[in-house]
Amino acid sequence: MGMLRSSNIECLAREPGREWLFSSGPLEYSGLNFPVIVSAGSACATETDRAPESLVVKAHLDTGASVTSVDFNLANSIGLVPVGTTSLQTAGGLMEFSNFVVNLRFPSSTLAPLANLQICSCDMGFDPNKPLDDPRNFGLLIGRDIMSRWNIVWNGPSSTVIIND
Repeated sequence: MGMLRSSNIECLAREPGREWLFSSGPLEYSGLNFPVIVSAGSACATETDRAPESLVVKAHLDTGASVTSVDFNLANSIGLVPVGTTSLQTAGGLMEFSNFVVNLRFPSSTLAPLANLQICSCDMGFDPNKPLDDPRNFGLLIGRDIMSRWNIVWNGPSSTVIIND
């Protein structure tokens, strides 16, 4: 059984099966935040590309987002190359965002990695020099496009979340 601790969430990988349990009182205040390893998707690699970089960042489950988004600063930090744009309706109106292709892995978890995902971008103010436990330093918002692949059980009274793929 693996265990991770981020700023507010204790993550426990559970066996048997592919599930990930999160437990913490602050779920009510800060939502579900957990570490994710982000790297460039192999679908965008060429022979002249440098070795792919990856970074462990904090991800946030965003049930209000239709698509998963990476912060612009994170995209630049790991050398992601835009592969197009998407127009999305936001609280501020219709906006155009760059798309990227990424791989996502979930450390200390039995969740299957996700490869060559086309995701959107946004400005979350991510700073790669801040520690992972900084409560507002998100590099990734996990949208319903990824959440729809998982069975997510949010138990409010016990302040636990279980994710199965």
